[in-house]
Amino acid sequence: WRKPMDKKQRAALNMAKFIKGQSLELLGRLEDLEMDERAEQCERLHEQAEALLEGLSQELSKKHPPLG
Repeated sequence: WRKPMDKKQRAALNMAKFIKGQSLELLGRLEDLEMDERAEQCERLHEQAEALLEGLSQELSKKHPPLG
């Protein structure tokens, strides 16, 4: 039997989603400002945020059933 995610686990997942979204938004703004080097850095940051969210989601889904 697996218990549902607790508040701290849901908060961690929501924070990872937020970071992913914000890094994408920042990337767009840096591209608009034609700050290519910083945009490249931010693109790597966004890729890391995606990987973090994916890994966290997978790990939590193994330990906890989906909500709903």
